[in-house]
Amino acid sequence: MKRNHWYSIKNQSLAIYTRNAGFDLAIYDEYSSEVQKELRRKSIKEALWQIEDACDDAGFELAPLKYGVYVISLSNPLSIQYRKKRSQVIYVGIGNVLKRIENHFNNSLFDFMLSLSGANFDFHFSYPSLKGTKSYYKHVEYLMLEYFSENYGGLDEKKRFPVLNSISGANKSYKGGGSWWNTPLKIAGKKPLWELAPTNFSDFAPLDFEE
Repeated sequence: MKRNHWYSIKNQSLAIYTRNAGFDLAIYDEYSSEVQKELRRKSIKEALWQIEDACDDAGFELAPLKYGVYVISLSNPLSIQYRKKRSQVIYVGIGNVLKRIENHFNNSLFDFMLSLSGANFDFHFSYPSLKGTKSYYKHVEYLMLEYFSENYGGLDEKKRFPVLNSISGANKSYKGGGSWWNTPLKIAGKKPLWELAPTNFSDFAPLDFEE
């Protein structure tokens, strides 16, 4: 796996995960609570397998990435209207990537994707590296969240991060490394056709609280 480089897998679908697990997401609310639990369990297992498989196809292994940085975004044609301008990014995270994504699905990501059951999602993964440092990946997360707040979330009363982030990263004050890290935060490619706006009734748990 190349360091300081982004690998992307796109158009991941909860509806497909669920269908491959033997269920129909369109009638989720009609299932009993026991069936819903089984649907979640099997669909999350399928999701992790599909994400790993897509990463293999893209030329890298996800399981060894213990000190990674990753971004979860909406796929085209959807975006989110943040305070300053639109972005497709919903979360920036770090750590043991495969384990954390599993935790995310079990905590809040499944519910978030369920609420947008017709939407697809993109995942971006990277292995940050800076000579002479041990926690550069944490600093990269900090840089990314600061960049997001400044360019998308806004800085009026407080810093505003992607919809499923709630806290800033750790500033290690490292110098150098370049600006390779901001690639998945920039709007690029086909212009999204739809904008979503979070409301005061949104109650999805921030993904950075599940450690």
